[in-house]
Amino acid sequence: MASSTDNALTGERQTAARCLLARPLIAARRAPEEFALIRSHSDWLIQRFHRTLGYELTVAEDHARLAKAGLVRPVSQPPRRASGVPFTPRTYTCLALCLAVLVEAPPRITVAQLAAQVRAAASEAGVDLDPDTRRGERGALVAALRHLAWWGAVTVDGSALSAYVTDGTAQAELGVHAAIARDAMAHPPTSTSEPAVFLGAMADDDPVDDAAGETELRRMLAETAVVYRADLSDRQRARLARHQWRAVSELGELLGCDAEIRAEGVALVLPGETGGESAAVFPNADPTGHAALVLLERLVARLAPERGPTDALPVPPEVMEQELAAVTDPEGGEQRGWARTAAQHVPDPGETTNQVLDLLHTCGLAARTGDAAAGPHEGWCLRPAAARYGGRPPSPGTEEPE
Repeated sequence: MASSTDNALTGERQTAARCLLARPLIAARRAPEEFALIRSHSDWLIQRFHRTLGYELTVAEDHARLAKAGLVRPVSQPPRRASGVPFTPRTYTCLALCLAVLVEAPPRITVAQLAAQVRAAASEAGVDLDPDTRRGERGALVAALRHLAWWGAVTVDGSALSAYVTDGTAQAELGVHAAIARDAMAHPPTSTSEPAVFLGAMADDDPVDDAAGETELRRMLAETAVVYRADLSDRQRARLARHQWRAVSELGELLGCDAEIRAEGVALVLPGETGGESAAVFPNADPTGHAALVLLERLVARLAPERGPTDALPVPPEVMEQELAAVTDPEGGEQRGWARTAAQHVPDPGETTNQVLDLLHTCGLAARTGDAAAGPHEGWCLRPAAARYGGRPPSPGTEEPE
């Protein structure tokens, strides 16, 4: 029987591993407790991540970086602004150019000086970008800098950044941490003709080699909310059937997680504190998470009241529209939960709709089967994992669909 000391040691290691999986770049300055935990168990974490997932972990004096491999398309979560809006291509461009400049920047630099160097780097790359004269591009630059500050690559006064957006001559000084900026790029950029070529070289969803195939499956289980057997290739589906218990056991040793193994697929169940930059946690106490949970309960109760979906269950557009309206109505309904938060801004129904549907899609609970251009209510289906959240009765006064 394991002693209490051994259990505590194992728990600390698994907590550190979950932190890194959810937030692959952790700076001591931004998360001192998490970094101290990672630093104290660095040898174990380096070995286990490499053996279990094929990930490379670097632990430096002031930061830790978990460089992931594979699964580029299925699990990538876009960086978002404070409003929840995903980065635009322009903001991504600013982020990449800032990283290129910061690796050789002095320890202190003003935002105006950084903007000038970003403009020069953009010109060298053939990109038209000028934060000095264009307010919209100053906003994109500031969004990139806020994200870099969250990573720990820079330190900056947030109010000074806000002033710079409206006035390009406003003085705002940055503290630069070049080592973190250098490690922010998990993989050195390579020259390719198209983005699809670069992404294709980063991942192989269906390896021929059995060892590589098992590693890919463990990555899917660790990084994806639900791994549906129907989504896998024949070769990977057969590997999952043979090795699912071993994969779950190895991931349990690394992450301290449980698992649900069903006919439809496999899902890891991580402890409640897990969350971070790339992790979509469901259910959660966030207002968007609450609205998504209520919507899911209502849809399951209305469309599959007895057992819930065991396969993809189409959601008629009129049903999705009615239930979304009940959840996102700012005058009442379920969105009144926003009033119980400290937030001063209540999103409009359209913004809430997009965030709710995006969360359900990311967590493998709903899928888009039609053209997104047709409208937010069109072409949705519930996936089998949605059945576990059923039970809430349908909206009063609505009729059951035929």
